[in-house]
Amino acid sequence: MFLILIVMQSFLLWLDHHPMFFFGDSASYIWTAVSGWLPSDRSFVYGYFIRLVSVTTKSLQTLVIVQTLLAVSISLVSAHLLIRYFAMHHWIAFGTACVMTLEPLQLLYTRYVMTETLALFLFVFYVWVALQYLDDIRIKWLLLMQFLATVMICIRFAFIPFSWISAFAIPVIAVATAQQTRMTFKVKVLHVCLSVFLIFAFTTIYKHMNGYLHHESPAYSYDDGFFALGYVIPIVQASDFPDQALGEQVLRNARFPLADRRARGAHRWMEGGVVWYLKIIERNHIKANQIAYKTALHAVISKPFAFLHLGWQSFTDHFDSSYFRMYMETELGNRRLDDSFLHLIKAKFRYPADASSAMDLKSLTGRYFLLSQYWLQGLLFVPLLWIILTVLARDADLRRKNIMFSVWALIVFAEAIFFIERPVPRYFHIMAWFACMAIGVGVSRFLTKDFMALCRNSVGK
Repeated sequence: MFLILIVMQSFLLWLDHHPMFFFGDSASYIWTAVSGWLPSDRSFVYGYFIRLVSVTTKSLQTLVIVQTLLAVSISLVSAHLLIRYFAMHHWIAFGTACVMTLEPLQLLYTRYVMTETLALFLFVFYVWVALQYLDDIRIKWLLLMQFLATVMICIRFAFIPFSWISAFAIPVIAVATAQQTRMTFKVKVLHVCLSVFLIFAFTTIYKHMNGYLHHESPAYSYDDGFFALGYVIPIVQASDFPDQALGEQVLRNARFPLADRRARGAHRWMEGGVVWYLKIIERNHIKANQIAYKTALHAVISKPFAFLHLGWQSFTDHFDSSYFRMYMETELGNRRLDDSFLHLIKAKFRYPADASSAMDLKSLTGRYFLLSQYWLQGLLFVPLLWIILTVLARDADLRRKNIMFSVWALIVFAEAIFFIERPVPRYFHIMAWFACMAIGVGVSRFLTKDFMALCRNSVGK
C-alpha cells in the first residue's frame, strides 16, 4: 500500500510541483519564516515549520515535497484506522486511502504555502488517539489527546472550537457507552472533568507563551474579536456595543451595507468597513479587539434566531453557483505576486521570476479543483451521512465510533457555516477527509456478508 501511494503521489508531484500561494496568509507565513515576525491574527508555528523545511534548503519546492509525504502518511494512517477500529477489509481500506489521495482539496493544498496539510496530518493522529480512548478508557489517552489538540490549535486557530467541544464530547461518548461495568459514576465524571481541565491547562500554557512572545496579555489571537464582528455584522446594532455611542458612530460611518451578508468580508478587511472604523476610533489594537469581541458575543446572545437565520443564509450561499465559483477562484489564488513579495521569495527561496497567480498558471491540481464544485457542495451533507451510518451500524462498538465522527463532522459544519463570512472551500478541507472515511465505512457496511445475504434473499423472493 505504501509503495503504491508513494508512486501515485510522486507521479502527481512530477506533473505539478509548483509552490502556490493564497494571499495574504501565505505571505504572512513566509515573512514569519524568514524574519521571525509574529502575526496577530494567525499561527506563527507554521512559519517556523517553513523555516525548518524551506529556509534551510532555500527552496519552497522542499515544502511541497514534505507536504506530499505528509499526505501519504495521512492516507496510510487513515487506512490503518479503518482496519483497526472499523474492522474493515484491507482492500476497502486501501481503496479509501486512494480516494483520499486523489480528493481535490487534499491534493491541492499539498502545493500551497498554507497550514492545511500539516494540520490534517496532526488531526489524523488526534483521531487515532481518540479512537484508542474509546476502546481503552484510560487517562493517558486523554492526556495525549488534549496535547495533540493544543498542537493543532498552534498550527491552525480553526481548531479552537473543535478542540474545546471535543474535550467534553469525546469522554461523554466514551463513558456513556463504556463496556467496562466496573467504571463507577464518579470515575466517569472524573474523566469528563479531567478532559476539559487538560485542554484548559494546555491551551493556557500556549496563550501565555503567545502573550510572552507578543509582549501582550495571554491570548490565542489578538484579532479574534475583529473576525467575530465581521461574521455577525448583519445582526449587530449600536446597542450591542459596550458603549452605544461608539456603536452608533461606527455603524453610521460604515460605507458598506450593514444588512448585506455578502458585504461581511468588506466590513472585516477593507477600508471603510466596520472593523476599520472601530480601529480608527479606538487606536489601541487590543482594546479595539476586545470591544469587537464583546459586541459580537452580545449580538449572538441577544438575537439567537437572527444568528441562526444568518447561518442558514450562509448555507444557501454555497449553492449559488456563480457566487461559490467566485470564491473557489479566490481560494485557488487569483492575485498576482506583487514586486516586493516576488523579490523576497526569489532572494530567500530561489523562486523562479514568475509573478503569475495560481489562476494564471492553470496547474493540474488547480484545474482539477475548479472541476470539483459539486463535490465541494456535497461536503455540506457529510454530517448527515455519518448520522445515517450511525443508525445503520451493525453493533454497539461501531455505533459509538460513528457517533463520535458524527459529532466531529457537525462541529466542522457549524464552524464553516456560522463563523465564516463567505463560502470558503478551504474550511471543508477536514470535512473532505471525513467524507472519504464515510465512503470507506459505508462501502464496508453494505458489502458485509449479512447485507449481501439479505439482498440475495430479497431477490429470491
